[in-house]
Amino acid sequence: MPEAPAAGTPAPPPGDGDGPTIGIVGLGRLGSALRSVCRAEGVPVTLTASRRGGWSVEADPDVLVDVSGPEAHPEVLDYCATRRIPLVACVSNLTDAQWQALAELAEEVPVVRATNLSFAHYLQLRIAEFTAALTAGRFEASTTVRERHPVGKAHRPSATALVLAGTWAGASGRAVADIADERAGLPVSEHELTHTWDGESLHVRHHVGSWTVPARGALAAAGWARAAAPGLVTMRTVYDDLTARSTT
Repeated sequence: MPEAPAAGTPAPPPGDGDGPTIGIVGLGRLGSALRSVCRAEGVPVTLTASRRGGWSVEADPDVLVDVSGPEAHPEVLDYCATRRIPLVACVSNLTDAQWQALAELAEEVPVVRATNLSFAHYLQLRIAEFTAALTAGRFEASTTVRERHPVGKAHRPSATALVLAGTWAGASGRAVADIADERAGLPVSEHELTHTWDGESLHVRHHVGSWTVPARGALAAAGWARAAAPGLVTMRTVYDDLTARSTT
């Protein structure tokens, strides 16, 4: 367990954006991008943790963002449970037991299960649901999912591809015909939903070319979780709520 101040230690005053103070577990590409976004937005980072540097805690953050790996999961959950700190969980390749432990933590604090942090991915899911309602009967299509990540992606198909396929299946009542995964090219990722009819096709493609994109999504999720009630939600809930607020 990391050395840290006792629960309830005051955090530094919020930055100019009056956002939550943030803790970041994992300082790889996404964690480093999140730290840069926080710096640019004036959001204090009061905790960082990495394999190389260990845990460094100035004060308990308002929200902890975990962008590390499954091996850090026990410490992350223990920290949040002990100090009652909301969690944005961005690690997708967890075991069934770890997912269950995350659900148990959510009985005590807000937990955002963030398979994909991008706002445009959220829109892609909403488009899939809209399309599913119209492509039935004589207009039924063959639907597939394709995803691309650089070489070195931890698992395949990606969690995002599986969520996209699951969203389509749930909305249409039909499974996708195929999920194609490719490991090549530049960071960060591409996910595409394709509907094919006789002589035509429709491609709904989402491309992310910078780690700043998911980092901004993580910060949005942290701001949402700061004021949320205990419970386990996905980024769908976060963006549903944030978009509803912005249009009313």
